Amino acid sequence: MLKNGIFIFALLYCNLSQAQLDSIKVSSGNQLNLKLAYVSSIIYPGISTGVEFRVNHTSISVFKNKQLIRTFTKERYISGNLNWYHHPDFHDNIYLTAEWVMRRTLNAGFISEFSIGPGFSRTFLGGTTYKVDDNGNVSVIKSAGYYYALVTIGGGFGYNFSMKKQLPLSAFVKMNIISMFPYNSTVYFRPVLELGIRYTPGRPRSGIIKEPNTVSK
Repeated sequence: MLKNGIFIFALLYCNLSQAQLDSIKVSSGNQLNLKLAYVSSIIYPGISTGVEFRVNHTSISVFKNKQLIRTFTKERYISGNLNWYHHPDFHDNIYLTAEWVMRRTLNAGFISEFSIGPGFSRTFLGGTTYKVDDNGNVSVIKSAGYYYALVTIGGGFGYNFSMKKQLPLSAFVKMNIISMFPYNSTVYFRPVLELGIRYTPGRPRSGIIKEPNTVSK
């Protein structure tokens, strides 16, 4: 029994010792990103603009048999966005969102990300809206529409040009699902595709707040 335990332990140790992970955490400094994107809700066009504030940055290098096999960064942002799309004969939708963004960037510059957050929506109905009172009088309602709470969730990918070209720009494509409620006592789901760019003004001032740690696996 003891021999079997020693053998299993030795086997696990040999497998786990083949890789090393070095992690360096870097302070967020004053970095922010400005975003501008074309959006399409199904086939209906719109625009999105926003700003991202970085709250965490972790650089990670992965080694196997003392050879570097990949490096990447994990970043966390708080994002605020103003969005609009136009659906003819239905409504125009203007909505604000606040998102928690989790982004990973490979050393080659390729980006993958996921975001989630709450928001607030105001729709404006397409066409002229009329109101009839109890006396049968008809009047036009100006700026007719509805207010909704919403939740947005999305994921996407892109490329960070600053990794290789030293340009403060990133290009991305992202698919979001917005859920608006209460919508006739239910929840209304709407897909929104984003295609845009991010700009990082200036150079972020970063500092190492944690020495490299080596964890053997």
